[in-house]
Amino acid sequence: MWSKPSLYEKYANHEISKDTFTEPIWWFFYYIGSEMYVNGVRNFDDKTTYSFIDSRPKEVGRKSYFDYYNEYGGYNSIEEIIEECQKDKSNDEYHFSEIQKYESLRKFQAESLIDVTNKALITKLTKMTLKQMQSFFQFKTSNIFSHINCGEVVEYNLSDDLDKAIEKMNQGEAMGLPLHDSPRLNKKIKGWRRGELIYLVLSSGVGKSSIAMEKFVLSLYENQQKGLMFTNEENVWKSRNLLLATVSSKKLNKPINREKMSEGQFDEATLEKLKAARDWIWQLPRDLVKFYDLKKYRVEDVLSRITMMRPLNYQYGLLDTFKPDNSAKEAARWEAFSSAAQSIFDCIKPEANNMGMLATVQLKIGKEFRYLDLSAIGKSLEIVEVASVVLMGRLLYADEMPGKKEAIHAYNWEKSDFDNKWHRKEYQLDPDKTYMILYVAKNRNGDTSEQIIYEVNYGINSFKEVSYAQVGKKSNTMF
Repeated sequence: MWSKPSLYEKYANHEISKDTFTEPIWWFFYYIGSEMYVNGVRNFDDKTTYSFIDSRPKEVGRKSYFDYYNEYGGYNSIEEIIEECQKDKSNDEYHFSEIQKYESLRKFQAESLIDVTNKALITKLTKMTLKQMQSFFQFKTSNIFSHINCGEVVEYNLSDDLDKAIEKMNQGEAMGLPLHDSPRLNKKIKGWRRGELIYLVLSSGVGKSSIAMEKFVLSLYENQQKGLMFTNEENVWKSRNLLLATVSSKKLNKPINREKMSEGQFDEATLEKLKAARDWIWQLPRDLVKFYDLKKYRVEDVLSRITMMRPLNYQYGLLDTFKPDNSAKEAARWEAFSSAAQSIFDCIKPEANNMGMLATVQLKIGKEFRYLDLSAIGKSLEIVEVASVVLMGRLLYADEMPGKKEAIHAYNWEKSDFDNKWHRKEYQLDPDKTYMILYVAKNRNGDTSEQIIYEVNYGINSFKEVSYAQVGKKSNTMF
Protein backbone atom coordinates (compact mmCIF):
# COMPACT_ATOMS: atom_id res chain seq x y z
CA MET A 1 0.00 0.00 0.00
CA TRP A 2 2.96 2.34 0.57
CA SER A 3 4.42 1.50 -2.82
CA LYS A 4 0.99 2.01 -4.40
CA PRO A 5 -1.00 4.48 -2.22
CA SER A 6 -4.14 4.18 -4.42
CA LEU A 7 -4.73 0.84 -2.69
CA TYR A 8 -5.90 2.84 0.33
CA GLU A 9 -8.88 3.85 -1.79
CA LYS A 10 -9.51 0.25 -2.78
CA TYR A 11 -9.66 -0.96 0.82
CA ALA A 12 -11.35 2.12 2.29
CA ASN A 13 -14.62 0.26 2.90
CA HIS A 14 -13.00 -2.68 4.68
CA GLU A 15 -12.93 -2.78 8.45
CA ILE A 16 -9.24 -2.54 9.31
CA SER A 17 -8.29 -1.80 12.90
CA LYS A 18 -5.42 -2.26 15.34
CA ASP A 19 -6.65 -5.80 15.98
CA THR A 20 -6.11 -6.66 12.33
CA PHE A 21 -2.34 -6.60 12.92
CA THR A 22 -0.29 -8.83 15.17
CA GLU A 23 2.56 -6.30 15.61
CA PRO A 24 2.18 -2.59 16.56
CA ILE A 25 4.78 -1.55 13.95
CA TRP A 26 2.62 -2.61 11.02
CA TRP A 27 -0.52 -0.99 12.43
CA PHE A 28 1.50 2.25 12.84
CA PHE A 29 2.73 2.33 9.26
CA TYR A 30 -0.73 1.37 7.93
CA TYR A 31 -2.33 4.16 9.97
CA ILE A 32 0.24 6.82 8.96
CA GLY A 33 -0.20 5.86 5.30
CA SER A 34 -3.98 6.12 5.66
CA GLU A 35 -3.69 9.58 7.25
CA MET A 36 -1.36 10.78 4.48
CA TYR A 37 -3.72 9.51 1.76
CA VAL A 38 -6.76 11.15 3.37
CA ASN A 39 -4.79 14.43 3.50
CA GLY A 40 -4.04 14.30 -0.22
CA VAL A 41 -0.54 12.77 -0.18
CA ARG A 42 -0.05 10.44 -3.15
CA ASN A 43 3.72 9.87 -3.07
CA PHE A 44 4.99 8.16 0.10
CA ASP A 45 8.73 8.85 -0.23
CA ASP A 46 11.16 9.49 2.64
CA LYS A 47 11.02 13.30 2.63
CA THR A 48 7.22 13.53 2.25
CA THR A 49 6.67 11.03 5.05
CA TYR A 50 9.15 12.86 7.35
CA SER A 51 7.45 16.21 6.72
CA PHE A 52 3.96 14.81 7.31
CA ILE A 53 4.85 13.10 10.61
CA ASP A 54 6.77 16.12 11.85
CA SER A 55 3.69 18.27 11.18
CA ARG A 56 1.43 16.17 13.38
CA PRO A 57 0.36 17.90 16.62
CA LYS A 58 1.98 16.65 19.81
CA GLU A 59 -0.10 15.69 22.84
CA VAL A 60 1.07 16.34 26.39
CA GLY A 61 2.00 13.16 28.26
CA ARG A 62 1.90 10.95 25.15
CA LYS A 63 4.54 9.82 22.70
CA SER A 64 4.41 11.69 19.42
CA TYR A 65 4.03 10.13 15.98
CA PHE A 66 7.64 11.10 15.39
CA ASP A 67 8.76 9.17 18.49
CA TYR A 68 7.01 6.05 17.22
CA TYR A 69 8.40 6.58 13.74
CA ASN A 70 11.97 6.63 15.03
CA GLU A 71 11.30 3.74 17.41
CA TYR A 72 10.12 1.58 14.50
CA GLY A 73 13.21 2.28 12.37
CA GLY A 74 11.87 5.21 10.36
CA TYR A 75 11.65 5.02 6.60
CA ASN A 76 14.30 2.25 6.45
CA SER A 77 11.79 -0.26 7.84
CA ILE A 78 9.03 0.55 5.40
CA GLU A 79 11.50 0.83 2.50
CA GLU A 80 12.65 -2.74 3.14
CA ILE A 81 9.07 -3.98 2.91
CA ILE A 82 8.43 -1.92 -0.26
CA GLU A 83 11.42 -3.55 -1.96
CA GLU A 84 10.11 -6.98 -0.97
CA CYS A 85 6.70 -6.23 -2.47
CA GLN A 86 8.19 -5.07 -5.77
CA LYS A 87 8.85 -8.74 -6.56
CA ASP A 88 5.10 -9.40 -6.79
CA LYS A 89 2.98 -6.34 -7.41
CA SER A 90 -0.32 -8.19 -7.95
CA ASN A 91 -0.67 -10.03 -4.65
CA ASP A 92 -2.33 -7.38 -2.45
CA GLU A 93 -5.70 -9.20 -2.43
CA TYR A 94 -4.08 -12.45 -1.38
CA HIS A 95 -2.18 -10.73 1.41
CA PHE A 96 -5.27 -8.94 2.66
CA SER A 97 -7.27 -12.18 2.56
CA GLU A 98 -4.60 -13.92 4.62
CA ILE A 99 -4.53 -11.05 7.12
CA GLN A 100 -8.31 -11.30 7.55
CA LYS A 101 -8.15 -15.06 7.88
CA TYR A 102 -5.68 -14.94 10.76
CA GLU A 103 -7.55 -12.05 12.35
CA SER A 104 -10.69 -14.23 12.34
CA LEU A 105 -8.79 -17.15 13.82
CA ARG A 106 -7.45 -14.98 16.63
CA LYS A 107 -11.01 -13.86 17.42
CA PHE A 108 -12.15 -17.49 17.56
CA GLN A 109 -9.24 -18.18 19.91
CA ALA A 110 -10.08 -15.17 22.09
CA GLU A 111 -13.65 -16.46 22.46
CA SER A 112 -12.38 -20.01 23.19
CA LEU A 113 -14.29 -21.28 20.15
CA ILE A 114 -11.41 -23.30 18.71
CA ASP A 115 -9.03 -25.68 20.42
CA VAL A 116 -5.57 -24.22 19.72
CA THR A 117 -3.94 -27.36 21.19
CA ASN A 118 -5.45 -29.43 18.39
CA LYS A 119 -2.57 -29.22 15.93
CA ALA A 120 -4.36 -31.14 13.20
CA LEU A 121 -7.27 -28.68 13.29
CA ILE A 122 -5.01 -25.62 13.33
CA THR A 123 -2.99 -26.96 10.40
CA LYS A 124 -6.20 -27.63 8.49
CA LEU A 125 -7.52 -24.12 9.15
CA THR A 126 -4.30 -22.30 8.24
CA LYS A 127 -4.15 -24.13 4.92
CA MET A 128 -7.61 -22.91 3.99
CA THR A 129 -8.38 -19.73 2.13
CA LEU A 130 -10.51 -17.12 3.88
CA LYS A 131 -13.60 -18.17 1.93
CA GLN A 132 -12.99 -21.85 2.65
CA MET A 133 -12.61 -21.14 6.34
CA GLN A 134 -15.78 -19.04 6.36
CA SER A 135 -17.73 -21.87 4.70
CA PHE A 136 -16.20 -24.40 7.11
CA PHE A 137 -17.39 -22.55 10.21
CA GLN A 138 -20.79 -21.70 8.72
CA PHE A 139 -21.40 -25.38 8.00
CA LYS A 140 -20.26 -26.43 11.46
CA THR A 141 -22.47 -23.82 13.14
CA SER A 142 -25.50 -24.72 11.04
CA ASN A 143 -24.96 -28.41 11.72
CA ILE A 144 -24.67 -27.85 15.48
CA PHE A 145 -27.97 -25.96 15.57
CA SER A 146 -29.78 -28.15 13.03
CA HIS A 147 -31.88 -29.79 15.75
CA ILE A 148 -33.50 -26.45 16.63
CA ASN A 149 -37.09 -26.25 15.31
CA CYS A 150 -36.73 -29.91 14.44
CA GLY A 151 -39.32 -31.03 11.90
CA GLU A 152 -39.41 -27.82 9.88
CA VAL A 153 -36.62 -29.02 7.59
CA VAL A 154 -35.61 -32.65 7.21
CA GLU A 155 -32.68 -33.57 5.00
CA TYR A 156 -32.59 -36.69 2.82
CA ASN A 157 -30.46 -38.08 0.05
CA LEU A 158 -33.01 -38.34 -2.76
CA SER A 159 -31.44 -41.52 -4.13
CA ASP A 160 -31.53 -43.38 -0.76
CA ASP A 161 -34.09 -46.10 0.11
CA LEU A 162 -35.26 -46.65 -3.47
CA ASP A 163 -36.03 -50.32 -2.72
CA LYS A 164 -38.33 -49.15 0.06
CA ALA A 165 -39.93 -46.66 -2.35
CA ILE A 166 -40.64 -49.47 -4.83
CA GLU A 167 -42.13 -51.59 -2.02
CA LYS A 168 -44.40 -48.75 -0.87
CA MET A 169 -45.58 -48.13 -4.44
CA ASN A 170 -46.25 -51.84 -4.91
CA GLN A 171 -48.42 -51.87 -1.78
CA GLY A 172 -50.57 -49.10 -3.20
CA GLU A 173 -51.43 -45.74 -1.73
CA ALA A 174 -52.49 -46.06 1.89
CA MET A 175 -56.16 -45.43 2.58
CA GLY A 176 -57.16 -43.13 5.37
CA LEU A 177 -60.06 -43.61 7.78
CA PRO A 178 -63.12 -44.52 5.65
CA LEU A 179 -65.88 -41.91 5.83
CA HIS A 180 -69.29 -43.21 6.85
CA ASP A 181 -71.42 -44.57 3.99
CA SER A 182 -69.31 -42.79 1.34
CA PRO A 183 -67.83 -45.34 -1.11
CA ARG A 184 -67.57 -42.84 -3.97
CA LEU A 185 -65.99 -40.09 -1.88
CA ASN A 186 -63.63 -42.53 -0.17
CA LYS A 187 -62.44 -43.71 -3.56
CA LYS A 188 -61.88 -40.13 -4.72
CA ILE A 189 -59.98 -38.74 -1.74
CA LYS A 190 -58.63 -41.99 -0.20
CA GLY A 191 -60.56 -41.48 3.03
CA TRP A 192 -59.67 -39.25 5.97
CA ARG A 193 -55.89 -39.35 5.87
CA ARG A 194 -53.63 -38.43 8.76
CA GLY A 195 -51.22 -35.58 8.22
CA GLU A 196 -53.59 -33.90 5.75
CA LEU A 197 -56.04 -31.00 5.91
CA ILE A 198 -59.52 -31.29 4.34
CA TYR A 199 -61.87 -28.35 3.83
CA LEU A 200 -65.63 -28.79 3.62
CA VAL A 201 -67.03 -25.62 2.04
CA LEU A 202 -70.78 -24.96 1.89
CA SER A 203 -73.17 -22.04 2.09
CA SER A 204 -74.73 -21.14 5.40
CA GLY A 205 -77.67 -23.40 6.26
CA VAL A 206 -76.80 -26.17 3.77
CA GLY A 207 -75.45 -28.44 6.51
CA LYS A 208 -71.71 -28.15 7.15
CA SER A 209 -72.05 -29.37 10.74
CA SER A 210 -74.56 -32.06 9.78
CA ILE A 211 -72.36 -33.53 7.05
CA ALA A 212 -69.29 -33.34 9.29
CA MET A 213 -71.18 -35.28 11.98
CA GLU A 214 -72.54 -37.95 9.63
CA LYS A 215 -69.50 -38.57 7.44
CA PHE A 216 -66.56 -37.79 9.72
CA VAL A 217 -67.54 -37.95 13.40
CA LEU A 218 -69.65 -41.08 12.96
CA SER A 219 -66.65 -42.65 11.22
CA LEU A 220 -64.60 -42.10 14.40
CA TYR A 221 -67.17 -44.07 16.41
CA GLU A 222 -67.49 -46.80 13.78
CA ASN A 223 -63.73 -47.31 13.64
CA GLN A 224 -63.04 -46.54 17.32
CA GLN A 225 -60.57 -43.79 16.51
CA LYS A 226 -59.98 -40.92 18.91
CA GLY A 227 -60.84 -37.44 17.69
CA LEU A 228 -61.12 -33.81 18.77
CA MET A 229 -64.08 -31.55 17.88
CA PHE A 230 -63.63 -27.78 18.01
CA THR A 231 -66.77 -25.70 17.43
CA ASN A 232 -67.54 -22.00 17.64
CA GLU A 233 -71.11 -22.02 16.33
CA GLU A 234 -72.68 -25.10 17.97
CA ASN A 235 -72.69 -25.85 21.69
CA VAL A 236 -72.13 -29.30 23.17
CA TRP A 237 -75.85 -30.01 23.71
CA LYS A 238 -76.76 -29.40 20.07
CA SER A 239 -73.88 -31.62 19.00
CA ARG A 240 -74.97 -34.38 21.38
CA ASN A 241 -78.52 -34.19 19.99
CA LEU A 242 -77.16 -34.37 16.44
CA LEU A 243 -74.96 -37.36 17.35
CA LEU A 244 -77.93 -39.26 18.84
CA ALA A 245 -80.11 -38.55 15.79
CA THR A 246 -77.33 -39.58 13.40
CA VAL A 247 -76.55 -42.85 15.20
CA SER A 248 -80.24 -43.75 15.46
CA SER A 249 -80.81 -43.08 11.76
CA LYS A 250 -77.59 -44.31 10.18
CA LYS A 251 -76.43 -47.12 12.49
CA LEU A 252 -79.66 -48.49 13.99
CA ASN A 253 -81.99 -47.74 11.06
CA LYS A 254 -84.39 -46.05 13.47
CA PRO A 255 -84.83 -42.53 12.05
CA ILE A 256 -85.77 -39.75 14.47
CA ASN A 257 -87.11 -36.50 13.11
CA ARG A 258 -84.79 -33.75 14.36
CA GLU A 259 -87.65 -31.25 14.41
CA LYS A 260 -89.54 -33.43 16.88
CA MET A 261 -86.39 -33.74 18.97
CA SER A 262 -86.35 -30.00 19.47
CA GLU A 263 -90.02 -29.95 20.47
CA GLY A 264 -89.62 -32.35 23.40
CA GLN A 265 -92.46 -34.28 25.07
CA PHE A 266 -91.34 -37.50 23.35
CA ASP A 267 -93.55 -40.49 22.94
CA GLU A 268 -92.36 -43.89 24.12
CA ALA A 269 -91.14 -44.96 20.66
CA THR A 270 -88.94 -41.89 20.28
CA LEU A 271 -87.48 -42.34 23.76
CA GLU A 272 -86.64 -45.94 22.94
CA LYS A 273 -84.85 -44.88 19.77
CA LEU A 274 -82.82 -42.26 21.66
CA LYS A 275 -81.89 -44.70 24.42
CA ALA A 276 -80.88 -47.30 21.84
CA ALA A 277 -78.60 -44.72 20.19
CA ARG A 278 -77.21 -43.84 23.62
CA ASP A 279 -76.50 -47.51 24.36
CA TRP A 280 -74.74 -47.95 21.01
CA ILE A 281 -72.50 -44.94 21.75
CA TRP A 282 -71.86 -46.08 25.32
CA GLN A 283 -70.45 -49.38 24.09
CA LEU A 284 -67.41 -47.34 23.17
CA PRO A 285 -65.04 -45.36 25.42
CA ARG A 286 -66.64 -42.15 26.70
CA ASP A 287 -63.50 -40.12 25.82
CA LEU A 288 -63.38 -41.36 22.22
CA VAL A 289 -64.33 -37.89 20.92
CA LYS A 290 -63.40 -34.79 22.92
CA PHE A 291 -65.58 -31.72 22.36
CA TYR A 292 -64.26 -28.17 22.73
CA ASP A 293 -66.63 -25.21 22.71
CA LEU A 294 -64.60 -22.21 21.54
CA LYS A 295 -66.36 -19.46 23.47
CA LYS A 296 -63.78 -17.00 22.17
CA TYR A 297 -62.63 -18.09 18.73
CA ARG A 298 -58.84 -18.37 18.62
CA VAL A 299 -56.91 -20.75 16.38
CA GLU A 300 -54.11 -20.74 18.96
CA ASP A 301 -56.41 -22.62 21.35
CA VAL A 302 -57.03 -25.29 18.72
CA LEU A 303 -53.32 -25.76 18.10
CA SER A 304 -52.45 -25.97 21.80
CA ARG A 305 -55.13 -28.64 22.40
CA ILE A 306 -53.93 -30.69 19.43
CA THR A 307 -50.39 -30.59 20.74
CA MET A 308 -51.55 -31.50 24.25
CA MET A 309 -53.88 -34.36 23.24
CA ARG A 310 -51.93 -35.94 20.39
CA PRO A 311 -49.68 -37.97 22.76
CA LEU A 312 -52.91 -39.52 24.12
CA ASN A 313 -53.52 -41.03 20.66
CA TYR A 314 -56.07 -38.49 19.39
CA GLN A 315 -55.39 -38.78 15.66
CA TYR A 316 -58.20 -36.81 14.02
CA GLY A 317 -59.59 -33.32 14.45
CA LEU A 318 -62.61 -31.27 13.30
CA LEU A 319 -62.83 -27.47 13.32
CA ASP A 320 -66.36 -26.16 12.74
CA THR A 321 -66.24 -23.38 11.52
CA PHE A 322 -62.82 -22.19 10.35
CA LYS A 323 -63.05 -18.45 9.71
CA PRO A 324 -61.01 -15.23 9.90
CA ASP A 325 -60.74 -13.59 13.30
CA ASN A 326 -62.43 -10.31 14.18
CA SER A 327 -59.52 -8.00 13.37
CA ALA A 328 -60.56 -4.39 12.93
CA LYS A 329 -58.98 -3.99 9.51
CA GLU A 330 -60.38 -6.24 6.80
CA ALA A 331 -56.99 -6.73 5.11
CA ALA A 332 -55.49 -7.84 8.41
CA ARG A 333 -58.34 -10.33 8.89
CA TRP A 334 -57.70 -12.17 5.62
CA GLU A 335 -53.94 -12.09 6.09
CA ALA A 336 -54.41 -13.60 9.55
CA PHE A 337 -56.79 -16.21 8.05
CA SER A 338 -54.10 -17.35 5.63
CA SER A 339 -51.52 -17.41 8.41
CA ALA A 340 -53.86 -19.45 10.62
CA ALA A 341 -54.33 -22.02 7.83
CA GLN A 342 -50.56 -22.42 7.57
CA SER A 343 -50.29 -22.77 11.35
CA ILE A 344 -52.95 -25.50 11.38
CA PHE A 345 -51.19 -27.41 8.64
CA ASP A 346 -47.80 -27.07 10.34
CA CYS A 347 -49.39 -28.50 13.48
CA ILE A 348 -51.08 -31.53 11.87
CA LYS A 349 -48.61 -32.46 9.08
CA PRO A 350 -46.79 -35.83 9.26
CA GLU A 351 -43.54 -34.33 10.57
CA ALA A 352 -45.40 -32.68 13.46
CA ASN A 353 -48.50 -34.32 15.03
CA ASN A 354 -49.56 -36.37 11.99
CA MET A 355 -53.26 -35.73 12.53
CA GLY A 356 -56.11 -35.91 10.04
CA MET A 357 -57.95 -32.55 10.12
CA LEU A 358 -61.31 -31.47 8.72
CA ALA A 359 -62.20 -27.77 8.73
CA THR A 360 -65.60 -26.49 7.62
CA VAL A 361 -65.57 -23.16 5.77
CA GLN A 362 -68.28 -20.70 4.76
CA LEU A 363 -68.90 -20.52 1.00
CA LYS A 364 -68.50 -17.05 -0.46
CA ILE A 365 -71.69 -15.12 0.14
CA GLY A 366 -73.54 -13.53 -2.78
CA LYS A 367 -72.12 -15.54 -5.69
CA GLU A 368 -73.46 -19.06 -6.03
CA PHE A 369 -72.52 -20.77 -9.28
CA ARG A 370 -73.59 -24.07 -10.70
CA TYR A 371 -69.96 -25.10 -11.00
CA LEU A 372 -68.00 -24.61 -7.77
CA ASP A 373 -64.25 -24.22 -7.81
CA LEU A 374 -61.71 -22.62 -5.49
CA SER A 375 -62.62 -19.09 -6.59
CA ALA A 376 -65.94 -19.48 -4.75
CA ILE A 377 -64.06 -19.26 -1.44
CA GLY A 378 -63.58 -15.56 -2.14
CA LYS A 379 -61.04 -13.54 -0.19
CA SER A 380 -59.96 -16.59 1.78
CA LEU A 381 -58.58 -18.32 -1.34
CA GLU A 382 -55.02 -18.48 0.03
CA ILE A 383 -56.08 -20.87 2.80
CA VAL A 384 -56.50 -23.73 0.30
CA GLU A 385 -52.79 -23.80 -0.52
CA VAL A 386 -52.06 -26.04 2.47
CA ALA A 387 -55.11 -28.29 2.01
CA SER A 388 -54.85 -31.73 0.43
CA VAL A 389 -58.59 -31.90 -0.33
CA VAL A 390 -61.22 -29.19 -0.78
CA LEU A 391 -64.86 -30.32 -0.93
CA MET A 392 -67.45 -27.77 -2.02
CA GLY A 393 -71.19 -28.40 -2.08
CA ARG A 394 -74.54 -26.86 -2.95
CA LEU A 395 -78.12 -28.03 -3.27
CA LEU A 396 -79.46 -28.90 -6.73
CA TYR A 397 -81.82 -26.38 -8.28
CA ALA A 398 -85.25 -27.19 -9.68
CA ASP A 399 -84.12 -26.60 -13.27
CA GLU A 400 -81.42 -29.25 -12.86
CA MET A 401 -83.93 -32.08 -12.49
CA PRO A 402 -84.71 -34.49 -15.37
CA GLY A 403 -86.40 -32.85 -18.33
CA LYS A 404 -85.51 -29.33 -17.24
CA LYS A 405 -83.33 -26.77 -19.07
CA GLU A 406 -80.20 -27.32 -16.96
CA ALA A 407 -80.82 -31.01 -16.26
CA ILE A 408 -77.85 -32.76 -14.66
CA HIS A 409 -76.93 -36.15 -16.03
CA ALA A 410 -76.54 -38.39 -12.97
CA TYR A 411 -74.90 -41.77 -13.46
CA ASN A 412 -73.02 -44.64 -11.86
CA TRP A 413 -70.32 -46.87 -13.25
CA GLU A 414 -71.29 -50.44 -14.17
CA LYS A 415 -69.07 -53.18 -15.51
CA SER A 416 -70.42 -54.81 -18.68
CA ASP A 417 -70.46 -58.59 -18.98
CA PHE A 418 -70.23 -58.15 -22.74
CA ASP A 419 -66.90 -56.31 -23.11
CA ASN A 420 -65.70 -56.43 -19.48
CA LYS A 421 -65.40 -52.63 -19.46
CA TRP A 422 -66.90 -49.99 -17.21
CA HIS A 423 -69.76 -47.96 -18.64
CA ARG A 424 -71.97 -45.17 -17.34
CA LYS A 425 -75.46 -46.18 -16.26
CA GLU A 426 -77.97 -43.36 -15.85
CA TYR A 427 -79.36 -42.67 -12.41
CA GLN A 428 -82.82 -41.11 -12.32
CA LEU A 429 -83.15 -38.17 -9.94
CA ASP A 430 -86.48 -37.67 -8.17
CA PRO A 431 -87.84 -34.08 -8.37
CA ASP A 432 -89.63 -34.59 -5.05
CA LYS A 433 -86.38 -35.23 -3.19
CA THR A 434 -83.60 -32.91 -2.06
CA TYR A 435 -80.14 -33.44 -3.52
CA MET A 436 -76.77 -31.94 -2.89
CA ILE A 437 -73.90 -31.97 -5.37
CA LEU A 438 -70.40 -32.19 -3.92
CA TYR A 439 -67.46 -30.87 -5.97
CA VAL A 440 -63.93 -32.07 -5.31
CA ALA A 441 -62.35 -28.71 -6.05
CA LYS A 442 -58.87 -29.78 -5.01
CA ASN A 443 -57.57 -33.29 -4.57
CA ARG A 444 -53.95 -34.30 -4.11
CA ASN A 445 -55.07 -37.93 -3.79
CA GLY A 446 -57.06 -38.31 -6.99
CA ASP A 447 -58.92 -36.59 -9.82
CA THR A 448 -61.41 -33.71 -9.67
CA SER A 449 -63.36 -34.27 -12.88
CA GLU A 450 -66.46 -35.88 -11.34
CA GLN A 451 -68.91 -34.67 -8.73
CA ILE A 452 -70.91 -36.76 -6.27
CA ILE A 453 -74.64 -36.40 -5.71
CA TYR A 454 -76.20 -36.98 -2.29
CA GLU A 455 -79.83 -37.56 -1.44
CA VAL A 456 -80.42 -35.31 1.54
CA ASN A 457 -82.85 -35.77 4.39
CA TYR A 458 -82.22 -33.04 6.93
CA GLY A 459 -84.99 -34.36 9.17
CA ILE A 460 -83.01 -37.48 10.07
CA ASN A 461 -79.54 -36.06 9.25
CA SER A 462 -78.93 -38.38 6.32
CA PHE A 463 -76.66 -37.67 3.33
CA LYS A 464 -76.88 -40.73 1.11
CA GLU A 465 -74.53 -41.09 -1.86
CA VAL A 466 -76.54 -41.98 -4.93
CA SER A 467 -74.53 -41.15 -8.07
CA TYR A 468 -71.81 -39.32 -9.92
CA ALA A 469 -72.28 -36.28 -12.15
CA GLN A 470 -70.22 -34.01 -14.36
CA VAL A 471 -71.09 -30.31 -14.45
CA GLY A 472 -68.88 -28.33 -16.82
CA LYS A 473 -67.61 -24.82 -16.23
CA LYS A 474 -69.19 -23.71 -19.49
CA SER A 475 -72.63 -24.05 -17.85
CA ASN A 476 -71.55 -21.92 -14.93
CA THR A 477 -74.43 -19.48 -14.78
CA MET A 478 -74.86 -17.52 -11.60
CA PHE A 479 -77.96 -17.36 -9.44
